[in-house]
Amino acid sequence: MANNNGGNAGSGSGSGRGQQGPYENAPPNHYLGNGGGGYPPNQADENDPYGEGTYDDYGRPESFDVSYYTRDGEFNENMYNGGQGQGQAGRPSLLSPDGPMPPGPMMGDIPPRKRRSGKHRDSEIDSVSDYSVRSSLVRTPASHGSADVDIFGAYRVNNANGVSVEDGRYAAYAPSTESLIHMLENKKTYRPTGSVTSFSRSASWVSNTNGGFIDFQNNAEAFVSNDAPYPAWSDPNQIPLSKEEIEDVFRDLAAKLGFQQDNMRNMYDAMMTMLDSRASRMSPTMALLTLHADYIGGDHANYRRWYFSAQLDHDTPPVREQIDPKQQHEILEEEGKSQKDSPKAFVEKWRAQMNSMSQYERARQIALWMLIWGEGGNLRYTAELLCFIFKVAEDYVKSPAVQQRVEPAPEGEYLCNVVCPLYNFLRDEGYEIVNGKFLKRERDHAKTIGYDDVNELFWTPEGLRQIKFEDKTLLMDVGSNERWSRMKDVSWKKSFTKTYKERRTMWHFMTNFSRIWVMHVTVYWYYIIYVADFLYDPMFEWHDVQSTQGKSKGALVDLPSRVAKRYTLMAAGGALAPFICLLGTFAEMMFVPLKGHNQRALWLRALLFIVILAADIAPSFWIWPNGNDPNFDLSKIDYKLYYQSTAPKRITSPDAGAMTTWKAARAVAIVQFIYSVIFTIFMSIMPPALMFKPRSKNRDGRGLINRTFAGNFPPLKIAARSISLSLWGTIFLCKYLESYFFLALSFKDPFRWLYQFNMDPSLCTEKYLGSNLCVNQNLITLGFMLLLDLVLFFLDTYLWYVVWNTVFSVARSFYLGISIWTPWRNVFSRLPKRIYAKILATADMEVKYKPKVLCSQIWNAVVISMYREHLLSVDHVQKLLYQQVTSEDDGKRTLKPPAFFVAQDDAAFSEEFYPSHSEAERRISFFAQSLSSVLPEPVPVENMPTFTVFTPHYSEKILMSLREIIRESDQYTRVTVLEYLKALHSDEWDNFVKDTKILAEENSSNFGQASAYGQALAQDADKAEAKIKTDDLPFYTVGFKSAAPEFTLRTRIWASLRSQTLYRTISGFMNYAKAIKLLYRVENPEMVHLFGGNGSERLEQELERMARRKFKFVVAMQRFLKFNKDEREASDFLMRTYPDLQISYLEEIPSLEEGGLPRIYSCLIDGHSEVGPDGRRKPYYRIQLPGNPILGDGKSDNQNHSIVFTRGEYLQLIDANQDNYLEECIKIRNILGEFEEYNPPTVSPYSPAAEPQPPPVAIVGAREYIFSENVGVLGDVAAGKEATFGTLTQRIMAEIGARLHYGHPDFVNFIFMTTRGGISKAQKGLHLNEDIYAGMNSFTRGGRIKHTEYFQCGKGRDLGFCSTLNFITKIGTGMGEQMLSREYYWLGTQLPLDRFLTFYYAHPGFHINNIMIMSSVQLFMICIMLIASMNITTDICIGDIDMSDPNYARYLTKGCFLIKPLGDWISRTTLAILLVLLIAFLPLFLQMLTEQGFARAVSRLGKQFMSLSPLYEVQVTQVYFNSLMTNLSYGGARYIGTGRGFATSRLSFSTLFSRFSDSSIYFGVRLLLLLSFFSAAYWKWPVVYFWISIAAMLITPFLYNPHQFVMTDFIIDYRDWLRWLGAGNSSSNTNSWISHCRLTRIRITGYKRKRLGEKTPTTGFISRAHKANIFFMEIFMPIFMALIMLISYTFIHSVSNVAEAEENNGEVNSTLIRILIISIAPIVINFGLTIVFFFVSLSMGPCCAMCLPQFGQVIAGLVHGIAVIIYIAVFFLLWILEGWNLTPTIMGLVCQVFVERAIFAILQHLLLSREFGEDETNVAWWTGRWYGKEMGGWVFTLTMREWMCKVIECSVFTADVFTGHIIMFFLSIFTLVPWIDKWHSAMLFWLRPSRQIRPPIYSLKQRKQRRRSAIGYGILFTIVFVIFLALIIAPVLLKPEFSLPDTLTKYLNGRF
Repeated sequence: MANNNGGNAGSGSGSGRGQQGPYENAPPNHYLGNGGGGYPPNQADENDPYGEGTYDDYGRPESFDVSYYTRDGEFNENMYNGGQGQGQAGRPSLLSPDGPMPPGPMMGDIPPRKRRSGKHRDSEIDSVSDYSVRSSLVRTPASHGSADVDIFGAYRVNNANGVSVEDGRYAAYAPSTESLIHMLENKKTYRPTGSVTSFSRSASWVSNTNGGFIDFQNNAEAFVSNDAPYPAWSDPNQIPLSKEEIEDVFRDLAAKLGFQQDNMRNMYDAMMTMLDSRASRMSPTMALLTLHADYIGGDHANYRRWYFSAQLDHDTPPVREQIDPKQQHEILEEEGKSQKDSPKAFVEKWRAQMNSMSQYERARQIALWMLIWGEGGNLRYTAELLCFIFKVAEDYVKSPAVQQRVEPAPEGEYLCNVVCPLYNFLRDEGYEIVNGKFLKRERDHAKTIGYDDVNELFWTPEGLRQIKFEDKTLLMDVGSNERWSRMKDVSWKKSFTKTYKERRTMWHFMTNFSRIWVMHVTVYWYYIIYVADFLYDPMFEWHDVQSTQGKSKGALVDLPSRVAKRYTLMAAGGALAPFICLLGTFAEMMFVPLKGHNQRALWLRALLFIVILAADIAPSFWIWPNGNDPNFDLSKIDYKLYYQSTAPKRITSPDAGAMTTWKAARAVAIVQFIYSVIFTIFMSIMPPALMFKPRSKNRDGRGLINRTFAGNFPPLKIAARSISLSLWGTIFLCKYLESYFFLALSFKDPFRWLYQFNMDPSLCTEKYLGSNLCVNQNLITLGFMLLLDLVLFFLDTYLWYVVWNTVFSVARSFYLGISIWTPWRNVFSRLPKRIYAKILATADMEVKYKPKVLCSQIWNAVVISMYREHLLSVDHVQKLLYQQVTSEDDGKRTLKPPAFFVAQDDAAFSEEFYPSHSEAERRISFFAQSLSSVLPEPVPVENMPTFTVFTPHYSEKILMSLREIIRESDQYTRVTVLEYLKALHSDEWDNFVKDTKILAEENSSNFGQASAYGQALAQDADKAEAKIKTDDLPFYTVGFKSAAPEFTLRTRIWASLRSQTLYRTISGFMNYAKAIKLLYRVENPEMVHLFGGNGSERLEQELERMARRKFKFVVAMQRFLKFNKDEREASDFLMRTYPDLQISYLEEIPSLEEGGLPRIYSCLIDGHSEVGPDGRRKPYYRIQLPGNPILGDGKSDNQNHSIVFTRGEYLQLIDANQDNYLEECIKIRNILGEFEEYNPPTVSPYSPAAEPQPPPVAIVGAREYIFSENVGVLGDVAAGKEATFGTLTQRIMAEIGARLHYGHPDFVNFIFMTTRGGISKAQKGLHLNEDIYAGMNSFTRGGRIKHTEYFQCGKGRDLGFCSTLNFITKIGTGMGEQMLSREYYWLGTQLPLDRFLTFYYAHPGFHINNIMIMSSVQLFMICIMLIASMNITTDICIGDIDMSDPNYARYLTKGCFLIKPLGDWISRTTLAILLVLLIAFLPLFLQMLTEQGFARAVSRLGKQFMSLSPLYEVQVTQVYFNSLMTNLSYGGARYIGTGRGFATSRLSFSTLFSRFSDSSIYFGVRLLLLLSFFSAAYWKWPVVYFWISIAAMLITPFLYNPHQFVMTDFIIDYRDWLRWLGAGNSSSNTNSWISHCRLTRIRITGYKRKRLGEKTPTTGFISRAHKANIFFMEIFMPIFMALIMLISYTFIHSVSNVAEAEENNGEVNSTLIRILIISIAPIVINFGLTIVFFFVSLSMGPCCAMCLPQFGQVIAGLVHGIAVIIYIAVFFLLWILEGWNLTPTIMGLVCQVFVERAIFAILQHLLLSREFGEDETNVAWWTGRWYGKEMGGWVFTLTMREWMCKVIECSVFTADVFTGHIIMFFLSIFTLVPWIDKWHSAMLFWLRPSRQIRPPIYSLKQRKQRRRSAIGYGILFTIVFVIFLALIIAPVLLKPEFSLPDTLTKYLNGRF
């Protein structure tokens, strides 16, 4: 990156900023370090010490989600810089190239401040200052009719050159404004005949005369000089401090504390902009007061809360330094008991102190905070650390010694002495230097001290006293005025500790969400025990009122009471509640540091839970033996019988003692049950962190959670709390009722049968297990069925949440009036009045124009903007515009509204106002509907607050190039982007072409050329028409006929505006400036005439000045200096098109010292920046950072370094792929009013009379419209999910106080967020989903979060299958990190129950629900496998026996197994799982129903179902599950570049297979094997659903692949897949099976990090997975699953073993040994096979490789091919052993798969060492060339490691070969369907056959090659398919008589 200066690199000379004014762009030479020189861009990477995969080279190349900066401040020349090469007045600089300067004599006095010259970028604007404040001139009484208003004023020619500033999104590359106005005024359609410049403005019917307006242009008293950059802060009679005085404050602080000059200038402008923004709607004095209150001293200021929490009012170091630190707690407790230390006393004292401050002191404190924050770098994430630094700096500045000192501090002292040590600590916690590069440490979050840990040190006085020096003395023991100078000596490494351990474990679920488990597990126990009365009542059948046995002559039989046992057993289940809480408490001890108070609190809570648990369960041990009714003789009851045939006899004289004991037991049981219910309710409602915790009234901040910063939730209003309670009351009422009947009661019969069934031990056996296993098979099955039923009990709650949340949200939409079903709202006919009442600030206008006049200008501007975007044709525009017509009565000119307003509500109108189902219709409809809701009242434009749109950018497409849109992207693409967009937006393309032809006609006329139309007139009609069509062909093909840049650029812009580009985002959100100017113009008609009328340059300058003052747009382009040529050209075009657009970026200057770290600067430029000789724009600000700011995942750090350049009171956070519209932008004043700061306070916030303020609004959310929804089924599904969550879900979440921050397009309160840690968090990995943490942070700190329904922005989403699932993977892994975070701990353990439930089910609950869905599917497969094994093993009861008949047991045959209740349970469970998956479509349907009507709702859902979207939903759920569970095991969450282009390219089979094999295909194969066994053993029709769902996991990636079923491409895919399987073994190849296999393994093993001479791997360094993290999911679960399969397999042979034992002379077979041999044999054979070929390659490889380059590939192919044959042979061996019986053979195959999976899991996770380098060991193994690989002494161990890897790879290769072939066999069937590609493309892209994508064009040679390949490999594919079918079908049909040798059979059956 080249420097901005020239000169000698070592001299430090050059043209620095000391020679120029503050607006000059040359940076000071002491910032550049070497004073010039620099290096070319191509050397940047070579000099980058962070390297690849380290600091991510300023981030990762994925899409970001947020927004930033703004314009610079206004300063005078030479205001601060006194000379060259030095800081202020020759101030020494610690940032000089020679390194930090030692403290010493200062270098001169501060020069006198020079006054402003008034020269700045707006200096030529001659406008009225009062119009920028609150001008009385604008509001003077006057009367003007409608004819005086130019309703097209915004589109008049604006300057002397005839260039319109309102050219819209096509900039200057659009037809002239006059041509548009001429067409509209004269109602002409497109038939241009000549130059539109010939049209005279006088021909217009719009009057531009000044009428009766007074000319104020020469009235000097009405004006204030416009050189003031902050107009509201200009009146010397009102402002408390002048700009010069505030400027002096900044200069003084910079001189005393050593701040950078650019930081000082930047923060000065930021503060003045803030004051100007506030002073525009309140007095300047009140503006300063409220700003100080928000930053420092107000009730809701974070600094005040921190000061209160840290108890710094007790800070008396001279006294405390004599006190033993151990006595500190006791002293604080004593002080806390004092009345003077009460919170009330502190508040009174604090307010008095703040109220007594002078205005100068307030300004100084604000300036000090902003300077500290502005230069804090990464410390901005640590809010309370900044508070501490501010307090130390404040004490230092106020100290007498500093006040008397005149020497300035060296520039950069703050950065070097305070910021850099803290930054270095944070950097070193995450990174280490390996081979000269910074690499991420192999530490998980639990061992890394992150931003939050650092910040929490400063929360309490105990934490502050941990800050120590190297000699262990304390910083707090130093005098307050000396601490600043000692900050550089602090040993931060000794001071900081972990405050919360983010361990990678699922125990977080137990701690954070214990109430969820209590509410479900305990209630489920109650239900099951109540229903399963057979557990404790042998006479349960007799208690059934339907039982004939239970009745005697019509009366109920007297039976023993079962009350005692029933209630004590139910109450014992109540002990689960304290047990769960106890587990949560023990798990909590893993996460919080066990020190002092924390340890005592946790152990006390655990002890109390143990007491409650013991009190709950202990009575059962006494009640159970004494719970039998002594009135009956129960001694003769046989508990083994299914039913009791006779009732027990009643004892006439029962024992009195027994009676007393029994009655007592019954009473105690009831009390015990009530006790358990009470504590279950208590533990469900009470937040765990607040249990058994007394509320302290003193200020002791000790405890598990600091409530000031982590539990200060904003309260809900009564109405909102009522809605919240009603919602969850309704949900759980329905849930508990439905779950009782559908899940608990319906489970009684299968539960009862499996519990009571007893298998005869003599009928089953196994050699080593005997009958112990088979006789308990029923109980094993019952256990899994109960577990599945419990999981469904959890899922049932989420189902009801979705239903009722949707219902409540829809009901609220009716209440808000945003539903089309709302009958009393007439949205279109009332639209003009609503524009007037809700959009315009008419309440402040003294003289109102007729509403029709004002509304007409707004409406016409909106309509014309849509025309400019080619959404409307000229005909449509003419029907939609207000027109001026001559009145028939008096001949006056009047406004005629369009018929559109009444036509929409009158069925008699059939006129078309816009294309049906078009973007224009959607936008106009939403605009009309949105105004029917309640909007905050707007304030006048001059009074509105300043705000900034903030957008991060990394590598997203800026502007599409011509090559990208007119050429296919690759050989697999069948359509160009332009062709695809033309098919999607045909009407808009037609409008664009017509518009382009107008421009072409203009140009041809201007150059004296005859138009095509004019030439055609001279010919006959037929030739004329043909001529016109011929000439128009290029326009309709590529959008232009001439290759001139203005035409090609128009086509590029048209395509970019319909793609996901940054240009679309910027041009859309620049509509804010147009909206502000439009509103300013409309609401101030006198101003228009005062400045010369519409079209005058002076008027445009005034409008521009107001827009610049109120609106800023900052794009954080961190890679700006590393852009390629296309990106540089596109960004330059952006700045030329939108000069006010500001871009911040990072500049890196290499260190002068060898091995030193480069200096990083944060810079800001815009389109007005001076362009240097090197073509680079010179930055306005250039602030040195403490180091590389990208310590996290990129996006949040990009935001953080740029946020200092933002301006104003609010930010809107926007992604780089969004859009906005003029009609939405004109609502900006309304949505900013949601922050509730429009009404200024009447008294000082520090006054005793000041009223308490409600919690501030921190975030205001808005709707998003997913503009990619029409791009096929995947785009529509993604859009539907975003729409339902972003609208329907957030609507009710915001109302009941559970909405968080989700990034775009939220507005945030700048001061609130930046004083509390920023707009995101940035610890690498942990804060992957960075936006939501800002929401949780603001929520826990008392900020309110709102959601608006009337404002929306456009948003793009992923369009392809891979990109959508990449995004889902990112979200899933990010949620895995969130589960570990302290924020979830705070929210989960502190929120009240209703708010906790809302938070849980809207955020983590959704993902846990996905885990439970996929777990339920797997559990269901296990259950039906066990049921099927019992079906083929036991004797099934004959006949249709119904267990609902209480007397069913009479019809049972002895020893038979009743399968019917289990079959019914399978059907019900299938239905339950189906409902859980399909419920995902309900919110979208109701959302569409309420907002667009029934027809469109059904149509959209119908198209999704016809496009097989339910299959896609199965895949999405599995990817969510896999990504979350993988992250919890391995970690490694990172940004994934999803790529949001159009998914028209066909991906190869190998690409899709490698991408989804781990996430879904392998899992689907395992489930498919289980389902195959069940279908063969016990077929049930409902499991067809599971066949479809599981098949979806296998084929969905290919089903949604464009053109997947084209026969030729399919066969070539097969060829490429075979090549992919064999590639990468002779030389490294990333596109190969071995590379895919290796990358999967690296996730477990990680890389060797300290290999000498090693280069960074292409995949980046990957950490080794920690065994503790992966043990449960990756080791224990595979072993457990293998055991379950072995149990089932041994059981199905246990009965046959008895018969075979008789044939074998009593020798019992061991099927367990048989299946273990079958499973392990291939592994053992592969061990021998691989070592044999290892020696072959070792001996022959080096020689043979010279004549056979592919020697390694051949050897690998032989080994892998033999391995496949071995597995086929083993399978047939198993089949033979099973007597050609397919059902047990499938079960044996299942066992083999699961056993080998368990073995490989153990080998890979426990025995394999780290991966070596790239792929050297694999290539060396197959080629025999182990030399030259730099392996050194590792060669032997690497050989052994690679041997183990090759054994595993042989088995995995075999599995992949079979899996891939089976998938391709299935898919090949669809290739035979006629016109399959057309139907498939219509399903994917939703294009009619007439608009189908054309086939690719190949050359003759290519066609021949493809034909030969297709024929050859097609034959091969067919042969393999036939062989596969023959191997499966032939043995089934023929059942060959083939037997193994007896000896072999004997050994295989375990009879050794």
